[in-house]
Amino acid sequence: MKIKIFISLICIILSLGYAFAINPKPDYAKFYNISNDLNIKFNQLDKDRQKTLSKEDKKLYKKLLKNEKYVAKGKIEKADKYYPNLIPNYIRLMDFYNAKSEYQKALDYANKIKEEDKWNLVQRPVIDYRIAVLYSRCGDYLNSNKILAAYIKTKNPVYDASLFQLGQNYFYMQDYKNAVLYESKISNDSRFFVPAQEILFTAYTVMKNPAGAYKSAANLIKYCPNEPNNYMRLAYTTSNPDEKLINYYKAKNLYFAQNSLSMVKKINELIVPIEQKRIDKAYDKITNYCKKPDWIKIRKRNQDLLKDDIIYWDRRQDDFFETANDCIKRYSGNNLIACFSELNNSQTLLDKDLSEENARRLEAKQREEQNILLQQQNALLKEQNRLRYYQWYSPRYYDYYFGRYPYYW
Repeated sequence: MKIKIFISLICIILSLGYAFAINPKPDYAKFYNISNDLNIKFNQLDKDRQKTLSKEDKKLYKKLLKNEKYVAKGKIEKADKYYPNLIPNYIRLMDFYNAKSEYQKALDYANKIKEEDKWNLVQRPVIDYRIAVLYSRCGDYLNSNKILAAYIKTKNPVYDASLFQLGQNYFYMQDYKNAVLYESKISNDSRFFVPAQEILFTAYTVMKNPAGAYKSAANLIKYCPNEPNNYMRLAYTTSNPDEKLINYYKAKNLYFAQNSLSMVKKINELIVPIEQKRIDKAYDKITNYCKKPDWIKIRKRNQDLLKDDIIYWDRRQDDFFETANDCIKRYSGNNLIACFSELNNSQTLLDKDLSEENARRLEAKQREEQNILLQQQNALLKEQNRLRYYQWYSPRYYDYYFGRYPYYW
């Protein structure tokens, strides 16, 4: 019995040795480090270290060095021709074509890596995930999902990435229920959590689930507080007007910091009806006569004045509503009437100043246009004079009129 066990062990050891003999790592592998993110590091050696290499390794290292020089110059395709069947070059070509949005070519190289990497230089889950992503980018979501399904059952190097990609595939397929199912499984300590929340927000919005969309928007603000669009998302999902305004103003301040004035203008248009409704509500409680402060009317009567000056109108709108809200908060009855009247009077004075400022700017613009036109005319006149001068003093013109013999010679 013991002899049979011993013989079995010998057979297993020999079979393993045979397997390793068949698929030893390629010699070039010792000069490369490939991470799970498929970042490639070439282990460049100093002169002293090179001297310790064997004759064969010196020859190989010299060839690899030339390959890396091609890569450094961006000539990856030339490097592949110079040193074919090199897994690091396949990875680079996959990334190269992916960056150029040539996804089918990138997919071809990803499949080459999987087929030819007999030594697991690249972990199988890692390359499978990249293949699944490239299938997705080629629009083949079914094949992509088929690969990814195997990697969401247990924890592995591409577990979170596979969950995210699977959810994204279903989102692209407009299967929002499954998109939510998979994106919701990604934990908040994953690097895929934020993009997953973005997909969840859109999916919940399409599914008309404001509570889910609100939660995703709140998560996005928590993890990306400097992204103004996240505050816009939260404002969109909440039904509370005060919360809408808070988030609109936060988004506006961030867009201002980014110098995105077109978004500032759009947000101000969203703010007006909510703020004006507050004034309307307070005004309806007044029993004596009072002219209602109405920003919509103020803006309408001045719509052609400094209409492109977003900063001016933003500042004036903010001051108007800030003053109106202060009146509502502090006063009631006749005191509120007096406060509203003072606000209306200040707006009348600002209208007058605005009209004068608009006239000054218009006059300055006309002067600038006249100066530009005058400069263009002067430049044209100089060019005409230059051409006349050239024509008059050119050798051909001079010889014709002054260089020929008199008629009486």
